[in-house]
Amino acid sequence: MLIILSLITVCIITGVFWYILFSRRERRLLARLQKMVDDASAGSLQRSEISETKFSALENSLKKFLNDSQLSAGNRLQQKEVIQSLISDIAHQTLTPISNIMLYADLLKEHTAGPSPEIDTICEQTKKLDFLIQSLVKLSRMENGIISVHPKEEHIGQLFDALRQEFEAKAVEKEIALEIIPSSFSAVFDFRWTREAVGNILDNAIKYTAPGGHIRISSEKYSFFTRLDIADNGIGIAEEELNRIFSRFYRSMDVEDEPGTGIGLYLSREILRMQKGYIKVSSQKGAGSVFSVFLPNVS
Repeated sequence: MLIILSLITVCIITGVFWYILFSRRERRLLARLQKMVDDASAGSLQRSEISETKFSALENSLKKFLNDSQLSAGNRLQQKEVIQSLISDIAHQTLTPISNIMLYADLLKEHTAGPSPEIDTICEQTKKLDFLIQSLVKLSRMENGIISVHPKEEHIGQLFDALRQEFEAKAVEKEIALEIIPSSFSAVFDFRWTREAVGNILDNAIKYTAPGGHIRISSEKYSFFTRLDIADNGIGIAEEELNRIFSRFYRSMDVEDEPGTGIGLYLSREILRMQKGYIKVSSQKGAGSVFSVFLPNVS
């Protein structure tokens, strides 16, 4: 009986010993793994050679994964810088040729008797190319963090006045009634970039509304946001496309014949997101659209 009790005691003591030993090893292992993750997050993970005798298989796997992730992130950053540099170079190198083409097209117009569809096409396509390049530059700078917004308290009424000044002539030329309801509200936004964002929406509204149509811009105050509505009775958007219209370079099959790049709405959404605002859209195909821009109120 005493022998059995002694064996049981030895087994228990041995089990406790190994439990303590393995617990300490597990804690040390977890501590090393946590340090690897922390070092990787801080960008200071050492890319030393992995020794099978020094690290466990789990440590090896984690270290290899974190090293690969760091290399991948570094490659992505390098690729972004290359793309940014390339787009900037293209914009710079094409500035003079595009300006010259537009200048000589205008001179040809002056020396041509009567209307010339060919010259009009040259002018239209040159403007489209210039707009595309400038949009790509803005997009690239924004995605690389070069463009930054500086929101502060601004008056909605002044934003509306700037939009009227920029787009009223274009609406009149297309025989579209542009109604802008005066606003006494204020909100927190970057005036220049918000003008760009709302201007992209208004430009689309004019582009996709037929002559004789109507566009209405209004504002409404809520507890935390001020809402700007750009409502038109244009061609509208199919329900299945509503979730895709803010994607980069997306263009509906219904507007393929219209000039455009598919960048404007994406830029608008990103500009608003950067200043803690957002955008919503409701639309019915053939019955028009309402784009609602939400700008934070003064806290």
